[in-house]
Amino acid sequence: MPSNDSLLVAKCATEMKNLVIVVIAAAACSKSAKQESASAPAVTIDPAAVNALVPAELKAKLVFDKTDVIEERGKDKLTFTVAAPKGWKQDNKMFATLKGGDDVGFMTQMHVASDCDGSCEPKDWAKSADKTVFDQFKDAGVVKNETTPSSRLLIAARDKTTFVAYAWWQPDARHYHFCMVTLEEPVAAAAPAFAKACQAVNIEGEH
Repeated sequence: MPSNDSLLVAKCATEMKNLVIVVIAAAACSKSAKQESASAPAVTIDPAAVNALVPAELKAKLVFDKTDVIEERGKDKLTFTVAAPKGWKQDNKMFATLKGGDDVGFMTQMHVASDCDGSCEPKDWAKSADKTVFDQFKDAGVVKNETTPSSRLLIAARDKTTFVAYAWWQPDARHYHFCMVTLEEPVAAAAPAFAKACQAVNIEGEH
């Protein structure tokens, strides 16, 4: 019969082995997240091209510039770099949402995000984006609807409000990303400019 000392040594060895497995798994997950971030090609943020699409009557209200919008939730931090209107403010660091002044409409805002649609693992991101982002506009009038194997752009209007929604993803990624803009009547005509801005977003960080 093994001695108590032998049993204790065996138990410690087993626990140490399990700890090593957990550490290796955690390191692999972290490496996977970094690889996913690194695999997404950087895009060019071009405020001049966006500003060129702003209607003449709105150029005094909307001047786009390269902007970092930081989302912080606990230890998680993401930085979204996008062409956004100068002077628009982020009220809450938990959400990467920018809002303008009263002159552009109380509900007017620009929001960027990364989403897992549940567990963060590769899945059909087009279906996830439809469910989370686009289905809410089924009753809106479609102005533009463009899809590719890795993205979808929708411009739609409901009553006097215009919406811009763009989602994009990488094959086998653990997240997809989206940019959503609500434009009340005073700036609704600038939807093409916001669509251009939404289609060029760089993301840094992990979650």
